[in-house]
Amino acid sequence: MINLFGRNEDTWKHFSESTGGTFFSGRYGKLDGTIVNYKNWDIVFDYYDLYSGKFNQRFTRIFVPIDSRDSFKFEIYNNGIVRSVEKFFGAQDIEIRIKEFDKKFILKANNEFKLKKLLQNSTLRSLIEKEAEFNFQISNYKGIWGEKTTGFELSFFAKGEIKSIETLNSLLDIFKITLESLEENHSITKPSANR
Repeated sequence: MINLFGRNEDTWKHFSESTGGTFFSGRYGKLDGTIVNYKNWDIVFDYYDLYSGKFNQRFTRIFVPIDSRDSFKFEIYNNGIVRSVEKFFGAQDIEIRIKEFDKKFILKANNEFKLKKLLQNSTLRSLIEKEAEFNFQISNYKGIWGEKTTGFELSFFAKGEIKSIETLNSLLDIFKITLESLEENHSITKPSANR
């Protein structure tokens, strides 16, 4: 496992080199990050500072804009974590009938069948279970904490700065598998090369 303890720029430069991604330098209060293009989806990795009065918390954030065909939304997060993000309307608690997974995670979706189908992938479940903190969702908020939009994003966040290249690559794999599965199941449209 490689851990980088230098500046933010160091993490994202190393990650962009290891993935063939593009490093970007933060400006105007935004932090550095990396964009990994996967089959024309631009997956953005960065750190994000969330301010609320006296509260200040840094998060690792990953998100990718998606073209939804059916407004499918879900959340997967660790059981026991107090949620500070707005719950989306119409969600219901779901179990996939895999005891350890159902015990460890809270699952919500506006389409139970589609979420269960996504989580039939044992590789995806295994990658999710490896994460100490897991918050994964499709929402219509820009960059998770931005303004509400008419589009959708597949997104992940965790408290603190994830600097392990191994962990970041594992999270990238989660995004790749999920994007492919959503596209195969006609929930999202694959982006064109000339967008």
